Amino acid sequence: MLATPTMSATKFTLTLTEEERAKLLNFLEQALRDKHVEAHRTEAFDYREYVQHEEALLEGLVNKLRRP
Repeated sequence: MLATPTMSATKFTLTLTEEERAKLLNFLEQALRDKHVEAHRTEAFDYREYVQHEEALLEGLVNKLRRP
């Protein structure tokens, strides 16, 4: 199994303009689409788990940025 870096649960606030939020959301949505394709095409079980983990992280970020 591939090792994934551990992150502490430190929280912080990031202030973005609406234009910055929209641009960041656009980048993250594209990265999420790319990860979905990568996960679908990956045959190695361990690597697929890693890609699916990254996909879940991106999905969480996208959902946070979509909130009003």
